[in-house]
Amino acid sequence: MSLRTARTLTALYFVAMAVAVMWPGALVASRIEPWVFGLPFSFFWPALWVGLAVPVLYALDRVEARHRTPDR
Repeated sequence: MSLRTARTLTALYFVAMAVAVMWPGALVASRIEPWVFGLPFSFFWPALWVGLAVPVLYALDRVEARHRTPDR
């Protein structure tokens, strides 16, 4: 994967995350039931998006590591 593609996909993920956790995207999660890992669904929804940001950023770091020069 090219560096530009990885950065673009990461940026798109964070835009989607922002829409999903703010109004109107959060309307799909504006309920208490079902409970997930002991949290109401409305608490789990943003935690899910933030938790998924970790592997996204890790993947971006791996792609950028392949494009770094050894002298830096």
